[in-house]
Formats: sequence, C-alpha cells, structure tokens
Amino acid sequence: MKIYLSLIFCLVTLSVLGKEQRPNVLMIAVDDLNSWVGALGGHPNAITPNIDKLANRSTVFKRAYPAAPLCNPSRTALFMGLRPSTSGIYCNRGWFREKPGYENWVTLPQYFSKHGYNTYGGGKLFHHAKGKKSDPVSWDVIYQDQVGTPNPPDERRYQHGLRGAFDETSWYFNNSLDWGPIDEPIEETADWQTADRAAKILQEDHDKPFFLGVGIFRPHLIWYAPKEFFDMHPLENIQLPPYIENDLTDVPPIGRRLARQDFPVIKASGKWKEAVRAYLACSTFADACIGHLLSALDNSKYKDNTIVVLWGDHGWNLGEKDHWAKYAMWEDTNRTPLMIYVPGKLAGVTNQAANLLDIYPTLVELSGLPENTKIEGRSLKPLIENPQLKEWSPSLTTHWKDNHAIVDERYRYIIYRDGGEELYDHQIDPNEWVNRANDPAYRQVIERLSQWIPEHNEAHWDPEPPENM
Repeated sequence: MKIYLSLIFCLVTLSVLGKEQRPNVLMIAVDDLNSWVGALGGHPNAITPNIDKLANRSTVFKRAYPAAPLCNPSRTALFMGLRPSTSGIYCNRGWFREKPGYENWVTLPQYFSKHGYNTYGGGKLFHHAKGKKSDPVSWDVIYQDQVGTPNPPDERRYQHGLRGAFDETSWYFNNSLDWGPIDEPIEETADWQTADRAAKILQEDHDKPFFLGVGIFRPHLIWYAPKEFFDMHPLENIQLPPYIENDLTDVPPIGRRLARQDFPVIKASGKWKEAVRAYLACSTFADACIGHLLSALDNSKYKDNTIVVLWGDHGWNLGEKDHWAKYAMWEDTNRTPLMIYVPGKLAGVTNQAANLLDIYPTLVELSGLPENTKIEGRSLKPLIENPQLKEWSPSLTTHWKDNHAIVDERYRYIIYRDGGEELYDHQIDPNEWVNRANDPAYRQVIERLSQWIPEHNEAHWDPEPPENM
C-alpha cells in the first residue's frame, strides 16, 4: 500500500512539475502592419526599434503571409487553425461561431486554457475588440476592449480634401482615409493602454502558465497618432514605395478589379507622400506601444520562460501595383512581420515561406501540449531549430472562394477562379512588375506550385454577395 501511495505521489508531483515547466506565451498582433519595419527592410524610412530589438533575438520569418489578405478571415484562420477554403470564412462579415458545425470550435487560446493555462485577451485579436467578434469565450479574462487613438477635433479632420473624392462605392475610403497628428499624449491612447494593462499582468504572480494576447490597432486606418510620431517622419524625407506606370497591363481582369480605382485619386491629389508619412508614423507609434510591453516582460520574473510571437494580420499596399489597401493577392498586400522568440533558442532568419495559419500548431508544439489533430497548418518548429532548412512547403493565401496565391522562397503564383494567372520571380523581380505566367520557361514552376491549390473550396458563407469581384 505504501509503495502504491508513493507511486501516486510521484506521478502527481511529476505532473505538477511538468505544468510549471511549461512556457508562458505572449502573443502580439498588429493590425494592417506590412513589411515596413526595420528588421524586414521594407521601407527606408521605417522607425521600429522595439520590433527590431525583438527580431534580433527571435526567429524572423522574412516571407510570412496570411491565410487571407483581410482582417476577419486572416484572424479567424489563425485562431481556428483552418484555412478559409475549409471554413468558408472569406470576408469580414461572416462570423465562424454562427456557422453550423463551428459553434463549439476550440480556438488557439481555448486550447491552451483546456491544457492548464490562464488566457488573457486585450485589444484587437479576433476581428473586433469587443462584442461577438472578439470571441469572449476564447478568453478567461478580457482586460481591454478599446483600440486605436482619439480622433482630432472635427475642424482638423479630412484636411487633405479627399473625403468624398472616391467613387461612391468606396465608402471605406471616403470615410476612413484620413491622417494627421493628435495632441493627446501616448498614455491617453487605447493602444498604449492595451500594452500597459498587459504589462501590469506581466508583473502579477501567476499560479499557472499564461497565454497573454495583446492586440495593437494602429497602423489600421484612420491614421491618427500622437504628434511626436509624425515629427519623427519629416515630410521632406519621405520616400515613396517602388512604382511604375501601367503596372497592371499584364494582370488578369480579376486582379485588375481588385486594385480598384482608389490609388489614382490619391496620386493625382499630390497627397501620396503625406499618406505614406502617416502610415509610417502610425507604425512607429505601434512600435512604441510594443516597446513598453516588451520592457515589462524583460523586467518580470517571466522573461526567461515566455515565448513571444509577433505578427501582423496581412500587408498593405501604399501605391505599389496601383493599389491602395489590402484585399489583393500580391506580395506587398500580403507580406507581414512574423517573429517568434523562444527562450534558449538562437536567433535566426529564414527565407522559407511561412503562413500565419502555422502559429496555432507551432505554439502548441513549442509549449509541449498534445497535438490538435483537427487543425491545419504546420508547426514552424523545424525552421526555428534550423532557419536554413532547405526542404519546406509553400504558403497558401486565399482571397474569396477559388482565388489562391502560392508562395515559396522564390516565386509567387496566383490563380484566379476564372483561370487567370500571375507568376512573379522574386529573385529577379522583387517588385512584381513582370507577370511571367505565360512564359514557357516558367511552366514547370507553375505546375509545381499548382499542386498546393486546395482540392476543396468551401462555399462562401455569407448571404450577401462578394464585394468588388
């Protein structure tokens, strides 16, 4: 009997120790952040010292892409662990909990909660920071449900003269495309308060490992930020992104329609540099919020036992390919930061294509949790162990049903639902100025990448017709 009780005691002790040894997770999501961060070299005027500092000790995925180039389907795929072509969530309107069969789906934070973690969510992590699309059931505690920054006084809004300048179907730009400094100090912005409240959680005593999600809203429109961040980007120093006239002449019809007609209005207005400056200023503001959070981690007792993952939900075009927004299939529309810091692992940079869908299985494996066999994606742990790994599968991005982009370490292949194709060779054409889909020399590349097109494409789940298609 004594031997039996001793055995039980040992097993319980080992179980408790195992849980204590599990790492914490700090997840930082930045809305609409493209590759314009210093560590990725995406823009010469980028000022992101805190993200760069994190990159210096992380595995940096230089070619990271979302499952979809739009907030809700990208974030839904990440937290569900399912591709849009599997779930049918292709746009910002559909909510996965309301689709039959997914009411009780176990999201990433829920999976950690089921395995002994306390989960905290604040800011924009799912599609909204509050309400049903914040998915309250995913979190044990929601510590912040506000985002962004205050608006300037009404008399200082829309001074660019562009409000109402776009086509009447572009409600989003006519009402949301604005920029400018605000007088409030950074401490009075919701994004800073999100970071600050998360920082306070890092100073608390925790009796269980934690999964702490922190959602920073800027540089999502509207581009308002404290004046100090605009001052850091003098207008006369701003460089415009790479651009050529008539870039869309070799793009199939659906691709041209995705580019819309918004950017020519901005270009003709003479406000292009101002808008680029505003995006950069808001990115620097977001970086400052992140720096406050990371400083709190470094000054906490959890600094040596916390995995940190930072991601943006997709990229953003600011004139490249005559496009201004997300909602498209090109490199700048999709490329976004992804970096993962694992205590005890050497920093590194990989050029292999990663997908935000891979975050769920990666964190599960890195944290020593049982594999979730219901999710898609692949763990990025092999690339964290060896960033120079040569054998790796491509990344898949889907925008609306049956439109896909497959990306590997060199090529981007786009196939639209009507059979239209684009192929870009980033080794010789990093700006994607020449569509090589009809070049016979690249036919084998297309055949190889085509193998990754999903065999099943779930019907679009939303009673409203798709936009702009």
